[in-house]
Amino acid sequence: MEMTTTPAKGYYHICSDGNCADVLFKNEDDFKAAMNRVAVCALRFNVLILAFVLMDNHFHFVILATEDNCIRFINEFKRLTGKYVADTYGEVSSLLRLPVKVIPVADDEYLKTLIAYVIKNPTKARLDMFYNYPWGSGCLLFRRSLREKDQAENGSEGRNVRRLGDLGVKEVRAICRTRASLPRGWLIKDGMILPENYVAVDEVERLFRTTRAYMHFLSRNADAEMEKPLEEWNAINLSDTELRAERRRLSRQHFGGKFLQEMSVPERLKMARLLRNKYLCSRKQLARIVQLSYEAICHNL
Repeated sequence: MEMTTTPAKGYYHICSDGNCADVLFKNEDDFKAAMNRVAVCALRFNVLILAFVLMDNHFHFVILATEDNCIRFINEFKRLTGKYVADTYGEVSSLLRLPVKVIPVADDEYLKTLIAYVIKNPTKARLDMFYNYPWGSGCLLFRRSLREKDQAENGSEGRNVRRLGDLGVKEVRAICRTRASLPRGWLIKDGMILPENYVAVDEVERLFRTTRAYMHFLSRNADAEMEKPLEEWNAINLSDTELRAERRRLSRQHFGGKFLQEMSVPERLKMARLLRNKYLCSRKQLARIVQLSYEAICHNL
């Protein structure tokens, strides 16, 4: 029986090109300020956030909104981030020109795969396990019992957590860097609006239905499928000559100095992985550099 999927209307994947920015967020204060901008921009443009992650040089959002509001949301986030960089570090920012893609989500199966892919970003980058990474939504899903335990141990709102409605107007503006009216019931901790205020946790958990199903999608390696729309970005634009020089260096380090012609297919695939992990070069370029078919590279990477 052929499996059918349900169209996912109104869902979008927004992502930036990590090759075009050195560092967007340099430290904990930068990340906290960026998290607050996510909350402010989502509220302003009526954007429902299902999943997101902020990495030091790029970001991903999975959202439900009109396409126009998606574009307004991300443009405002970039504008405010550039303003923050200028105000904090005195650097003239060109973030409005930072390449960003707004990609429609085809169906529910792809949506669940995409959410898992976005959430796993910190783990793949070896920064932290996704459920501990604070600059995104991976710490929220299917962790209700842990949140309830924290509330029981530290009070109904948790330790050091306050409601925006309990703060003065000037304090809210200073922390959140906005004059917009924010929900009084939103919770803030250590200068950061908590993501559970604006991430659609219940909706995402309903989408996956069970913790087991969620873990299934997290365990899948769907990088090739998710990165295909980003293929043109996945390159640091090293020339073939430069990559061949790097191939020789890696051969000395990992393969006893073998020439490419002496390498087996598994060894060539390992070389391709090493090059891709370090330089994010495209699969087409990798096929040329390790002299394997494009299909073999796509199937194994």
